[in-house]
Amino acid sequence: MSADLRPLRLADAPAALALMRRAEGGLGRLPDEMDLPWMEEALAGALMGGLAIGAWEGSHLAGMIKTSRMPSVQFQHVLWDLTVAVDPESQGRGIGYRLLAELLANAAALTPRVERVELVVREGLTHAIRLYERVGFRREGRFERRFRLSDGTYEADLPMVLFL
Repeated sequence: MSADLRPLRLADAPAALALMRRAEGGLGRLPDEMDLPWMEEALAGALMGGLAIGAWEGSHLAGMIKTSRMPSVQFQHVLWDLTVAVDPESQGRGIGYRLLAELLANAAALTPRVERVELVVREGLTHAIRLYERVGFRREGRFERRFRLSDGTYEADLPMVLFL
């Protein structure tokens, strides 16, 4: 089944929260750190000048992507805090790639003009890094020992950027 892409709305927050909890292995929050007010705030931030897109398979939210515009006027050309989540049972079917492509196409049409899209990814998520590089993101640095795993070990976070 092919997923239908459409903008997310604040009313989609419960479905987005359920998806984020299922996809928690690649995210920077544990499931018990995610609640509906947090998800509503994240979606509201993305909807105020940024973007939020869902990949729907019928009534099931199989994937989502969101990014917010930086708040200061000096940074209005930047989208940041980009998050991609795909239901583990829907992974490997191109949903993440389609969401990224749709987000970038829509970002290019925003006003004020977006010139820079930023994300940060944990170095161990090599599949996500390959996906980001495939759509044009490049690494900009390295935050050593930024992400502490549940076993007490650390991974670096990798800031990545794509210029539109």
